[in-house]
Amino acid sequence: MMKFKPLLLAMGLLSLHTSAWSTDLLQAWQSAAQFDARISAARNAQIAGQEKANQGQALLLPKVTLSGNTAYARSEYQPGRTVPTAPHTENDGQTYGYSISAAQPIYRADAFASAEQLKKQTALADVQYRAAEQDLILRVSKAYFELLAAQEKVTLAQAQKQAVSEQLALAKKSFEVGVATITDTDEAQASYDSILAAEIAAKNDLDVKASAFSLLTGLPADQLARIGDQHQPAAPEPNDLSVWLNKAKTNSLNTQGQQIALEIAEREIDKYKALSAPTLDLVASYGNDWTGSGLSRSGATDQTSSGAIKLQLSIPLFTGGDRSSRLREAAAKKDEQKDNLLATQRDAEQATKQSFLGVNAGAAQIRALQQVLKSSESLLASSKLGREVGVRTTIDVLNAEQKYYATRYDLVVARYSYLYARLLLAAAAGELSEKDLIGVNEWLVKN
Repeated sequence: MMKFKPLLLAMGLLSLHTSAWSTDLLQAWQSAAQFDARISAARNAQIAGQEKANQGQALLLPKVTLSGNTAYARSEYQPGRTVPTAPHTENDGQTYGYSISAAQPIYRADAFASAEQLKKQTALADVQYRAAEQDLILRVSKAYFELLAAQEKVTLAQAQKQAVSEQLALAKKSFEVGVATITDTDEAQASYDSILAAEIAAKNDLDVKASAFSLLTGLPADQLARIGDQHQPAAPEPNDLSVWLNKAKTNSLNTQGQQIALEIAEREIDKYKALSAPTLDLVASYGNDWTGSGLSRSGATDQTSSGAIKLQLSIPLFTGGDRSSRLREAAAKKDEQKDNLLATQRDAEQATKQSFLGVNAGAAQIRALQQVLKSSESLLASSKLGREVGVRTTIDVLNAEQKYYATRYDLVVARYSYLYARLLLAAAAGELSEKDLIGVNEWLVKN
């Protein structure tokens, strides 16, 4: 038993080491893939959709049926006037039998259209699942970034509260010694009360965002890897909107799904048009029937065997108007899907433009805020130095601190918005995958 102690100790140390690390975006997505109910439902929907193609194939294959029957029968013979001497007879007894039949469709236009339609439904299920995978990446990323932004908002509120509280204390002290008016104290008190309200709102928003993240991923929301400054933003590659619009036009999963939905609607029209076409089947059957002694002519159990192979032609003549009504309904639904496709294409175009501009604008905003942050840091340092030599006041230092924390918050939010816009652009082009998530995850730094 002693030889297992080093292994157990190593596993324990590894567990402690792992728990000390923060959760990053990639880990959150991997956990959500197993925990989220919506992606699980999409996965089951895809599995169900795979069966549609099998059902379509079954429409073109032979159907074999085995049937059996048994009955108690009674027959009565009443002679007519022309044979008055014939006896009146009554017979009863048991009958039973079985038959087996097979039918192979040779020409069924409606079955061919239905089979093609069901294959399209399988393709639609695959596209819808891929869209659900992309949606999961976006949902996890949004929840992750919103949580980090909420945490940064609380940090900003606390820093502002600290600065304003010192301003309030200074205003009260100045009023007591007669170098300031009560108005200065009232202004400082109003600012402090406003910051307290902002801090409460920020903490409440943080609780909401933390709950949303945990419900999506099943992970605690208290230890997340934060964004670092080791990476610099870049324009989309390629930095050409027309290229991305072409990608979205052909690769957007929403557009692909709507295109397949239109094709399914077109097959529905073909199916109802084919209902007026003749059908031709090859049918083979064989069976045996037995008639009990009470009904048989021989006085014993009679057996009858029969078999046939035939070509069966059916020509629909009138359906009471049902086929015509369903055909008109299918035509209207096809037009509906055409309009939906056009709307989806326009939405994809708009989403692509918005995301493309968001990446470029986000990159420029990050670079600008980085310069502002450097200026804020310099202002804070010079204000502290000025206070030491008597040319700046404590209020000047506190104002510089507020500006620094506000700029830091704006920079953090700008980085999150930029990274999320990159994911949105990839999704609009139908290219969003784990590779894109890994690229974004590299911006994060674990504690």
